[in-house]
Amino acid sequence: MTEHKHIYQAMFLLDNEEVRKGFNASRDWVKTTLEKYGIEVKVLRLWGERQLAYPIGSRKRATYLLGWLEASGDAVNEVKRELYLLGPVFRCLFLQEDSIPEEELATGIQEIADSEVVIPEEIEEFEIEEPYEEPEEEQRATDEKPEEGEKKAEGEESAEKTEKPAAEAPAAEAPAADDNSEEVKKDGN
Repeated sequence: MTEHKHIYQAMFLLDNEEVRKGFNASRDWVKTTLEKYGIEVKVLRLWGERQLAYPIGSRKRATYLLGWLEASGDAVNEVKRELYLLGPVFRCLFLQEDSIPEEELATGIQEIADSEVVIPEEIEEFEIEEPYEEPEEEQRATDEKPEEGEKKAEGEESAEKTEKPAAEAPAAEAPAADDNSEEVKKDGN
């Protein structure tokens, strides 16, 4: 029984260190691996070398390889496992599509000289930590001494804070006492 095949657009992120050794060797490895699992490779071309949206391991840049394939879902799942374990591919994405655009089909398996693929060297960026400085407005607020009017307000606040617990306790008991006295009045009438 033959499995139903679908059309996929695929994106492979190639490790720049491997691509520096030879783009064609990396592309051919991807093609051979795909074909090993019965995937028919229609298009495989250089999409470009770009900065990643976020670092993946120590990588900040990658070479993107775009592919259009015809394969079964099982074959795609099988090839993903191998791509992540071996070779120059460190990320891949397969999207099921309805058809392959004509301009992509015209490209086919792109032949490109290794010398034409320019991969910039990754430059280590050192983050310099600047010492923390408190903003001036906050410094002035904490450095200034309160005026006499402010001292009274603070003193009143601290006195209110100590009086509140004592004032709250009788208030909580008072309604209970009032309720009992009302009940006594009701019974007494």
